[in-house]
Amino acid sequence: MNSETFNKNKLSWLEEQVNVDFPTPESLKGRDIYLSQNACVPTKLEFVNSNIPDGVFVLPVTEHRLTIRWAMIVAKQWDKEYDDVLEFLTQIELSEEYQLFVALNGMMPIAACLSQVIDGELFISDIVITDNTLDVDGFLGSVMEQQSSLHGTTFTTCIKA
Repeated sequence: MNSETFNKNKLSWLEEQVNVDFPTPESLKGRDIYLSQNACVPTKLEFVNSNIPDGVFVLPVTEHRLTIRWAMIVAKQWDKEYDDVLEFLTQIELSEEYQLFVALNGMMPIAACLSQVIDGELFISDIVITDNTLDVDGFLGSVMEQQSSLHGTTFTTCIKA
């Protein structure tokens, strides 16, 4: 699979998140804003040992409280539309197909991403870091390590999509 297909499938999955009986107007608006973003140029990244500062934890999102923290970071990409995008992203139901990750400094969310493993390849998108205590190499290194553990394989690269 290539990054274009990954992005298309990811957007389709996210769009379905508000296909409920009574979606809020804000979540529908947030969905439209999120879906209208430009796709980033795919980049292959090499594994770098994760150098995570003390007090910072990179966690897979496994419950709604972490989903909210994940959404708070990802929505920061939109200044004026933050509230609407946040409303949309907090509605995400966890999926075995897509894994969300959030980095917390104490209880404060400082980084987030969405990942998927397809045919032995790791795709990572929606990478947002809001605090300079954590760098992208350390964050993605930790995500690669955790995905390696979850999937029983060693990821030495990922596709930033």
